[in-house]
Amino acid sequence: MELIPRATLDQIRHERVEEIVAARKQGAKVVGYFCIYAPVELVQAAGAIPVRLMRGGQAAEEAGEKYLRADACSFCNSCMGNFERDQMYRQVDAVLSVNTCDMMRRLPESIEQHFGIPVFQLYMPRTSEPLPHRVAEFRRQLDGLAGELATLTGSAIGTEQLESEIAAFNRLRGMLRQASDTRRMSAPLLSGGTMLDLAATAWLLGPVKAVSLIEEVLRIVAARPRQGTRRPRLMLGGSMLTEDDRWLLDMVEEKADIVTDILCTGTRWFEGTVPERGLSPEAGGGSPMDRLARFYFGRPCMHRRPNSAMYEYAQRFVREFRVEGLVYKTLLYCDPWSFEVRRLQEALGLPVLHLDTDYSTENREQVRTRVEAFLETL
Repeated sequence: MELIPRATLDQIRHERVEEIVAARKQGAKVVGYFCIYAPVELVQAAGAIPVRLMRGGQAAEEAGEKYLRADACSFCNSCMGNFERDQMYRQVDAVLSVNTCDMMRRLPESIEQHFGIPVFQLYMPRTSEPLPHRVAEFRRQLDGLAGELATLTGSAIGTEQLESEIAAFNRLRGMLRQASDTRRMSAPLLSGGTMLDLAATAWLLGPVKAVSLIEEVLRIVAARPRQGTRRPRLMLGGSMLTEDDRWLLDMVEEKADIVTDILCTGTRWFEGTVPERGLSPEAGGGSPMDRLARFYFGRPCMHRRPNSAMYEYAQRFVREFRVEGLVYKTLLYCDPWSFEVRRLQEALGLPVLHLDTDYSTENREQVRTRVEAFLETL
């Protein structure tokens, strides 16, 4: 039985979209974003509503194929298709994009060209060592973004408002970590599917309402009897998993437990905390913009070079969550993640199931066969 019934999640989503529609009629602006490097605190401090655009699906992918080149990944195609099909996407007044992989650098241009939606492009230095001049350059990028957001909303970003939003999103990340950490137990209290639901809902609701939802879920979990069935403990990795990938998690968790992940739509979004005011610059303090720059610059991802921090992140989670196998799902043409699978397997020393696919529904029984065969080896 699902912890949060699908009908309940659908109702929460519907009500939130209606709230956003009403807010836009009153003059509010909606900023859609894709990436963990998007500084949501800055968006909300400017008076806009940040919404993560993380829908996939076969119908959206097929609808979006006419906009992009033939080797575009399924996620980028589905993004284009969802601007046609999805009510939430149609509420977006501007898109905040970060230059990560090659296709994600091209996607914003297509959104602006075909749908007339303005794009704020945030440039992240590709080299990942946090040398002072690189962090300073990223800080200048954030200053420029702050100006663009202020122009969009007509509201300048004040220091106190930004500090408040930093605290609010820190609390949300902390609550998501608390929920995820319940999976450290021998018999995990939350499924990987429920964690994906919580994250996807949190990005839509915003920090205040999302925290209330997570607190309610944790109360329900605390009241449930503990189950002692021993099952394989798995980690998820690879390209971003969207709400429409829930079927894969359900399939895996019929016979195993997904106890953690290294996904940008999972733990890598809510891992870590932006330092709050009161610390010295030497201890990670300074102005709120300085702290945001250091925090977002330091987030690991496979696309950056060197990407050793991503490997260290994965190794730490394998140890802490006692992981026994990795389910690694990549999208077709997602080179930053596909090229790393062999090296990651060697670094983690784990059995790996690599699923390289699109959003097609026709191959799900083939995927089931591969999942079941993989679990039998653990």
